[in-house]
Amino acid sequence: MTNKEALEKVEHWLEMIGLPTSGNKYPNQLSGGQQQRVALARALALSPGLLLLDEPLSALDAKVRTHLREEICQMQRRLGITTIMVTHDQEEALSMADRIVVMNHGVIEQVGTPQEVYEKPATRFVADFVGSMNFIEASVASTTSLRIAESMLPLPTLDNMTLEQGDIFDLAVRPEGLRFVERASNAIPVKVLAKEFQGAFYRVEVQMQHAPTSALSTLMCLSSV
Repeated sequence: MTNKEALEKVEHWLEMIGLPTSGNKYPNQLSGGQQQRVALARALALSPGLLLLDEPLSALDAKVRTHLREEICQMQRRLGITTIMVTHDQEEALSMADRIVVMNHGVIEQVGTPQEVYEKPATRFVADFVGSMNFIEASVASTTSLRIAESMLPLPTLDNMTLEQGDIFDLAVRPEGLRFVERASNAIPVKVLAKEFQGAFYRVEVQMQHAPTSALSTLMCLSSV
């Protein structure tokens, strides 16, 4: 490759990452987000058949991370390069991936789409690791009902599980799967321990009455306060 061809390639990739005037800058003259874009451009300039990104957004602040996450997705779709990204950030994985591989100490726990991994976790580790999850101890009271603390609730449909009367198990429920009501036949009395303002909603910690289990986490829209 001639010097002219190399320069044209550099200019092309700087244009692709939105930094067309930064070719003569030193690394310390670039922000963290700009440095990550340049690192991505260096990798893409080699025309790889497979792009491996190892925690590419970990050192950036939240706003820059969100913006660069969108840029990486757009560029990946535009170039059509198969990309494997290693991340411990569940939000990144859920928002960016077509398929997710959840690993635990080098062992694959589950492979699936973001929706499958979030809504139908294959193991307790996946349920606890991806997003927030409440684990509520329950027991089978009859063929149609379960007992949680001193409350009786309808027994949900259980995939690939056979439970007998008296069996004890953990019911996994996402915070958004719980809601506050004044009265209902399938309600559990709780005591509010704390609430945390998170913009459009509150994250509320509650304790079930007559239950020694740890506090549960749920969400409350501002309109419900």
